[in-house]
Amino acid sequence: MSEIWTISEEAKELPGLIAHAKGICRGDDKVVAWTCAIEAVETAATRGADLVHRLTGSVRPEDWVDVIVQQARGMTPVALLFGPSKRSKELAARVGAELDAGLSTECIGVEREDDISARRYVYGGLFVATEVATTVPFVATMAKGSANGLSESPSAEIDDLEALSSPSVRVLEFRERKGQTNLADARTIVCVGRGVGTREGLEMAESLATKMGGALGCTRPVAEELHWLPEEQYIGMSGQTVKPDLYLGLGVSGQVQHMSGTRDAKFIVGIDQNENAPIVAAADFALIGDLYEIVPLLLESLSS
Repeated sequence: MSEIWTISEEAKELPGLIAHAKGICRGDDKVVAWTCAIEAVETAATRGADLVHRLTGSVRPEDWVDVIVQQARGMTPVALLFGPSKRSKELAARVGAELDAGLSTECIGVEREDDISARRYVYGGLFVATEVATTVPFVATMAKGSANGLSESPSAEIDDLEALSSPSVRVLEFRERKGQTNLADARTIVCVGRGVGTREGLEMAESLATKMGGALGCTRPVAEELHWLPEEQYIGMSGQTVKPDLYLGLGVSGQVQHMSGTRDAKFIVGIDQNENAPIVAAADFALIGDLYEIVPLLLESLSS
């Protein structure tokens, strides 16, 4: 019997990691879930995990590297699947280095035949590469939303594992992030690109998103260059991956790096003045024209 570990400091990502792990189990393999998110413990225990380690003794995920490495050297799991957050990725890199294991990042799927392999997007989402592990354990970080959680199952055993050493950094304060948009769960997304031109256009897009009961997203330049919206709201290969029923792009050119984050949208609509913009080819429906003329008509229609 071998073990497959799932490790996440985010509660919402752990069920999907467990689903990935179950997909590569063989025979009587066990799935072991590790988390420092207290709210995730019961969820993991009833969504397919055979054992759940509740990590205690610190508030920084980095402080559990030593205990994960110590346990891995003793148990030799065949695979360690980490969550998609920045801190989980750092945790994966540190653990992989300590175990002298290769690391595949932003994986969208894992498979197991003679060896374990992972699939991930490369070249801005133009291709899917398959990477085969040549070391044990196989270590990977999984892309956000790349798997749905399993249905409820009998509760697994839960135990506590404490950090082995005293933290080298002391956390002084936590502050709640205000106004954060949950794009991952949004069924409707209005996305603004640099083509909106002004903050007036941004406000108009926000009004449209509110009228449609959706969330407001943006392209990377809007967040990182113009600083009109937080970086957590940009969609694309290095940002959020979304799966809405409706994606509406306003002034979005539709470069491949951005559209790779929308590939699972059920219906894509683009509004742009340039009929040759890439989003026109990628969209299910495109409106060619001035968004400052089109969007007010949409708002008026939604208000009537």
